[in-house]
Amino acid sequence: SPTRLSDYWAYAGDEGSERARSLRAEQVADYSALMSASQPLVADQIIDAYPLGRHRCLLDVGGGEGTFLSHVARRVPGLQLKLFDLPAVAERGRLRFEAQGIAHRASAHGGSFFDDPLPVGADIVSLVRVIYDHDDEHALKILRAVRAALPDGGTLILAEPMAGTPGAEAMGDAYFGFYLLAMGKGEARTPAQLSALLSLAGFGSVRVLPTHLPLQTRVIVARPLAVNTASHEAQP
Repeated sequence: SPTRLSDYWAYAGDEGSERARSLRAEQVADYSALMSASQPLVADQIIDAYPLGRHRCLLDVGGGEGTFLSHVARRVPGLQLKLFDLPAVAERGRLRFEAQGIAHRASAHGGSFFDDPLPVGADIVSLVRVIYDHDDEHALKILRAVRAALPDGGTLILAEPMAGTPGAEAMGDAYFGFYLLAMGKGEARTPAQLSALLSLAGFGSVRVLPTHLPLQTRVIVARPLAVNTASHEAQP
């Protein structure tokens, strides 16, 4: 049955469906605004945890209306930025980039990460609070799409709340219990569980980076395995 939080997300329960792809701007506005309002502190933790300045182009997958990329633009001059989300959401991002005067280095691309190839050309891809909204099957589809878009020398940065945070296990269990009940979908995963999914998707060299508020956001960095290596290590 519908819940108050899932009502904010017009495409909850419609993974990769035509309904999700055809949503209009007004149908995604509430959820996009909600996620945008809660993003700044998360964005700063990610930027503090990982030196994005060593890269040339960042693709943020499922990046909403571009709040994270807007923060990156201010703190990491010169980095090219790409946003990928559903068409109606990406359009909100494009308008944000234009209003902020960063459209010359930040572009928005619409599509479904379940059905459409991701934009290529980035040497680092971010998934910020994306994977925990999905079950293993759909999470693996997203990770494999990211692997297909990254060059062999690229980097994936995955940032979200994770289960099993040392010293905050009980609080984390309570948070995830309420959140996932409200959303009616998703899964709280430990870094080890995420690492296993990353391995299946063709990633290795997985590292967990420290953040200021690990209960709110933890950061994992991974690198694509060479195609022949991934084929031996990943299971069908």
